[in-house]
Amino acid sequence: MKSESEHVYGVHPVLELLQAGQRRVETILLLASKRPHRGVQQIVDLATYRQITITSVAAAELRQLVGHDRHQGVAALVAPVAYRPFADVVTGLRQRPGPHTLLALDGVTDVGNFATLIRSAAAFGVDAMLLPRHHSVGLTPAVSKRSAGAVERMAFVQVGNLVRALETLQQLGCWLYGAEAQGEALMATVAWPERTVLVMGAEGRGLRRLVRERCDQLVRIPMREGNNSLNVAVAGSIILSHIWAYREMQGGVNP
Repeated sequence: MKSESEHVYGVHPVLELLQAGQRRVETILLLASKRPHRGVQQIVDLATYRQITITSVAAAELRQLVGHDRHQGVAALVAPVAYRPFADVVTGLRQRPGPHTLLALDGVTDVGNFATLIRSAAAFGVDAMLLPRHHSVGLTPAVSKRSAGAVERMAFVQVGNLVRALETLQQLGCWLYGAEAQGEALMATVAWPERTVLVMGAEGRGLRRLVRERCDQLVRIPMREGNNSLNVAVAGSIILSHIWAYREMQGGVNP
């Protein structure tokens, strides 16, 4: 295996990988004893159409390559997900009119939470996710599996200094909304502007002070008394869904 390649595993992640067509796929590895079903057959058909090598492997070999048995009998050897340059976000804001929604994660390190946020971001029209280079979970095969392949439908931007990146976005007309349990504004009262950046903090710690101070407004989710916290994935998903619904009611959503 080439050092610059990685394994994406699981029926849905591999299928999403092939359907998106964003990454170079070197080979498809199929468990020799795997009974064909609709998902696997779709993978075989797409790989054959794109002239990608399909290799039958034994269970022990697939386990060794992936590192465990949670592969559903299929894996793909692919190039890693490529981070987009921050300049692409800047160019998009300058050149493309209409709604822009960005999701910035300030130190999210849990694979499950990150994967859920990716799925929600893809579902609710987020244009790109901003991730700090340090103290953040990476785009690993486990994230791809947990996100059911949604990594293939999302743009990721890695920045060295999140606060400076947020400042640049403000200068380009974006409004920054930090999510906090004690935020001063209920999310339902916010008139979400066309250029919105939702900033989510780390599990437990929340937003760092400098990131919090950079935000234009801190928002909270209305909850029953006595319940004042949700994990970052649930909270982010709720707010992104609300922003999407607000945009639809206003007559314009992300393309």
